Amino acid sequence: MPSLPVAAALTGDADASSEPLSFASTTSIDIQLIQDRSQIPLTATEWNGLVASNETNSIFQTYEWFDAWWRTFGEPHDLFFMLVRWHGRVIGFGAMMLRHVALGGRRLEFVGTGNADYQDFVLPYEKAAAMACVCKFLQAHSSRWRSAWLSNVPAQSSTVEHLRREGAKFGLHFVQEAQLRCPALQLESDRRNAEKLLKKYSLKRPLNWFSSRGEVRFRNVSALSEIQQLLPIFFEQHARRWRAAGRPSLFETNKQRTFYLALAAALHSAGWLLFSVVEFNGTPIAFHFGFDYFGSIVWYKPSFEVRYAEHSPGLLLTRKIIEDGLQRERRELDFTIGEEAFKDRFANVTRFNVTMSVYHSRTSAWRAHGWRWLRRNLGRVRRKIAARPVSAPVAKDSAANEDAAP
Repeated sequence: MPSLPVAAALTGDADASSEPLSFASTTSIDIQLIQDRSQIPLTATEWNGLVASNETNSIFQTYEWFDAWWRTFGEPHDLFFMLVRWHGRVIGFGAMMLRHVALGGRRLEFVGTGNADYQDFVLPYEKAAAMACVCKFLQAHSSRWRSAWLSNVPAQSSTVEHLRREGAKFGLHFVQEAQLRCPALQLESDRRNAEKLLKKYSLKRPLNWFSSRGEVRFRNVSALSEIQQLLPIFFEQHARRWRAAGRPSLFETNKQRTFYLALAAALHSAGWLLFSVVEFNGTPIAFHFGFDYFGSIVWYKPSFEVRYAEHSPGLLLTRKIIEDGLQRERRELDFTIGEEAFKDRFANVTRFNVTMSVYHSRTSAWRAHGWRWLRRNLGRVRRKIAARPVSAPVAKDSAANEDAAP
């Protein structure tokens, strides 16, 4: 675990001079429960300094992401923000909430669940001691929640190990609900192979088709005013593509549009938004709403013009994003969660996310195990019965097939 000066824990400044953090035990660690958003005593700089030092540092843990999500979706939920202090100094947090579920129960989740591809506790200092305190705190407040749902925790995070070990000491029981692949294309460490990808005919074909019929232009839109003008076009393009595929688009709901608009403004201000467009004869035929964070291009939400589906504008978009990453010397293109086949065509490394449910009693955990087994096996039976060739002309452009949840 990092041992930075206390000031660095608060600001992310590794050059700050102060007494180093040193934990002898958990006795000096306290957790404060904050239930009112306005009472969180962290500035954006302090918050993001902790995130940057965390082992699973991601855009989805930043202040900007939390703030945009909570202002858009937070109203029906109860904030359950755990502020972790050492001798009164903030050293981490767990940005969580209580979601009201069936039969009057309340489920503990990370803020952002449903939109965030990576989630975790932000505990960059003495993780084992801090996680022990978190588990003790959760058990002490067990009357507030019936179960917990910890989704999309990176498998390489020590959170998984600490929860299982420390949670057992405090009567918490865990069930691994899912494991999702997170493919990525390493650019910096495997530049030669990334460049070879671009020479493949399948990646050259879309560019050749469009270029032979007009002007093709790719750009990362830099002005917020233009991004805000283009986002409604992006929303409608995404919606048309998914309607043609017989599925509802994420952007059929106004709240999702509101969230993306708020997120664009916040991340643009922080320098992390990467909003890209491919134009054909001056008309947008593909968009990508993604991020440029700590040297990594983060794949998030693409769209493409459905009338050009047979000519693979989504594949053209992916090619251009790879070229852009190589040109700007980015470390990787992280495709995040999703089992889409096109990701495997480009990825040269695969990481995993895990989702765990948490219960107060062993009986509840075993019941969850049983339901999970039943759902998994019924799903296998249904897939075997339904297995037959399917004609899906709109889905021909596999590079535009996004997350399982559109």
